[in-house]
Amino acid sequence: MVSPREGEARVLPPLPRSVIRPLRSVLLVYVPLIGLCRGKRYYLGPETPLLTASPTPMTQNVRRWILIGGAAALLLLPLLVYTFDTIRGSGEVARNVSAAGVELGGLGEDDAVAAMRDYEAELAAQPAQFTVNGFEFTLDPRDVGLDVDEQAVVDEALEQRHDKGFFSGFFSWFGSFGDDIELNVPVTIDADMLDDVLDEWEQVAVDLPAYEGGVIIRDTRALPDYPRPGEGIDRAQAHIAVLASLESFDRTTTALETTLIQPTLSNADIDAATADAARLIDAPVTLTASDPELAITFTREELAAALLTDVQENSGPEVVFEFDPETIRSVLTPHREAIEQPPRDAELQIDEEAKEVTLLPSRHATLLDEELVATALLEAAALPSNTGRFPFGEGAAPGFTTEDAEALGDIRFVSDFTTSHPAGQKRVINIHLMADAVDGAIVEPGEEFSLNEHVGQRTTDKGYVPAPMIFNGELIDDVGGGVSQFATTFYNAVFYGCYEDVEHKPHSYYFSRYPEVNEATISWPSPHLIFRNNTDTIVIIKTQYTETEITVQFYGNNGGCVAERQLGNRYAFTDPPDKYEANPELNPTEEKVTQNGWGGFSNTVTRVMTWPDGTTLEEEYVWKYSPAPKIIEVHPCMVPEDQLEEGTDPTECPVEVPTLAGWSVADARNALEALGLTLVEGGTVEVTDEAQNGLIVEQTPAGGEWVELETAVTVTVGLYVPPPEES
Repeated sequence: MVSPREGEARVLPPLPRSVIRPLRSVLLVYVPLIGLCRGKRYYLGPETPLLTASPTPMTQNVRRWILIGGAAALLLLPLLVYTFDTIRGSGEVARNVSAAGVELGGLGEDDAVAAMRDYEAELAAQPAQFTVNGFEFTLDPRDVGLDVDEQAVVDEALEQRHDKGFFSGFFSWFGSFGDDIELNVPVTIDADMLDDVLDEWEQVAVDLPAYEGGVIIRDTRALPDYPRPGEGIDRAQAHIAVLASLESFDRTTTALETTLIQPTLSNADIDAATADAARLIDAPVTLTASDPELAITFTREELAAALLTDVQENSGPEVVFEFDPETIRSVLTPHREAIEQPPRDAELQIDEEAKEVTLLPSRHATLLDEELVATALLEAAALPSNTGRFPFGEGAAPGFTTEDAEALGDIRFVSDFTTSHPAGQKRVINIHLMADAVDGAIVEPGEEFSLNEHVGQRTTDKGYVPAPMIFNGELIDDVGGGVSQFATTFYNAVFYGCYEDVEHKPHSYYFSRYPEVNEATISWPSPHLIFRNNTDTIVIIKTQYTETEITVQFYGNNGGCVAERQLGNRYAFTDPPDKYEANPELNPTEEKVTQNGWGGFSNTVTRVMTWPDGTTLEEEYVWKYSPAPKIIEVHPCMVPEDQLEEGTDPTECPVEVPTLAGWSVADARNALEALGLTLVEGGTVEVTDEAQNGLIVEQTPAGGEWVELETAVTVTVGLYVPPPEES
């Protein structure tokens, strides 16, 4: 800036716009301050006054303080603008930063990455032209994996002008208004993909290409195919030329040079590869699996038909082998049904005899995966045993996995109980049916298990048959009768397993075949038998039976609790009552005992449960057995009134008809009337004994029969007819 002479206005030299923009805010403060002190005009350009200062007189001190304030403003205002601009642009690329012509300044990270991605898409969309030996080829950049690392470019852009330190950052910011930064964008291609393209071009443009050799499979023999030199594209020059072409949008046709290429592999290498191939097909190969169980043998002919050979570039050219998956698929098609199995849930297998639990692991559905089989076949064919594992593809997952089963905890034998019964009885059918219905039931921790709810009503449709059961103190036949023996067996497994007894009811009468007090009855819809799994582990219920025994086993984990049964002494004895039942087939003088009664009593059982740490818990069960009545069948008229069924009136007893033979009619009539019977004369009948004349010789009903009152007895009187006199 040039200061004008006294009384003159001077024009400043023109400034670049990049300088004017950041300085304008500073000059607007600083220049007026000087002008106020000196009373001059200043211009930013021809005839364009920046500010005009009024020549108002000022004291020297005022001018001094104005100069000091202006100087401070000159220093502080740019710094404030820098600070504001830095905060506002946090997370953005600094101004005037670009990459390969793509303006990134002012863009956030995501927008900058998107801009570079668009740049990459444009590069990849523009084909490049090449010639080899006069043959023209068009290359799609995507066929060689053209790639730009957008994130790396953006990360570098975000680092520009962000110097460490306040003042170094300020000067970088100040320079951003005039200086541009252009970043280089590295472009990469996939060398293997490019070599594949060059291989295709060589097949068209080169008459005698170099050949690395290989192995030929003919029938079941492996034959060498030796290498030979030949012409080929100069790969090193081609990689450089192709990359240089693809890095720019200005793509002219590029000629790729060819050169004499010597094969890397030697005849000895091919001989060794041929021997390896022969080894792969010199004997049948068997692949086996155990789950599902499988064994499949591939013949030499099948192996030879499936074997593929190729020369690949890894660390150096080598002959590699594989079995063709499609050929393997055709060989395995007849075995598909055995190979492909549905998923299998994990299962806790229980050996009831050994009382051991084994976890059968879950398994996904098995599928035929010919690529996995091809790999396994290659490995097995190289082994001296010519055997290997058959691999399966993984299908649908099981519903209950091995992990699910393991999460259930340590499942082991907890308790069991066995009761006996005579063989061949109908009740045994019902016991076995209920055992089958319960076998394998699982009770989750905290859940209650109701035997009635689990089995349901016993019906003939389910196979249950009528069999004796206790009803109102009597043995009667009922569908499902006899299952209380299963209930008693089940209850004792609960008892000795230390599980919580929710509800059970012993029999009303004591039966010696059951443990005293430790027994349970069950019927439909009640009484019930319910227990709760009061442990942290599931309970698995298993049942088994023979013709004379039924056993219930519990598997789970009760923490090692052991239960002991302590039976008390009987008390409160009661005698059996007589119970009369009507039997119309009996006469009033007859009795028939159908059940001998037995006495009742009360008793107590204490369950003492002990855990491994010595903790104990006692539970007391008290039960009163009713006396079983002596059941006596009598004629209905002999049933005591207090034992008659409700609503039933007493029955009059029948009368025994007397034997009237040899009686006179008058005596017989009197006797019958005395008994409540009537006499009807039925006529006469000839008799040969004169002593029977006029006396009763026949009657209906016969003497000794029992008849209702007022029954008529018909009698026939003897009539003596003398025999004719002999002439």
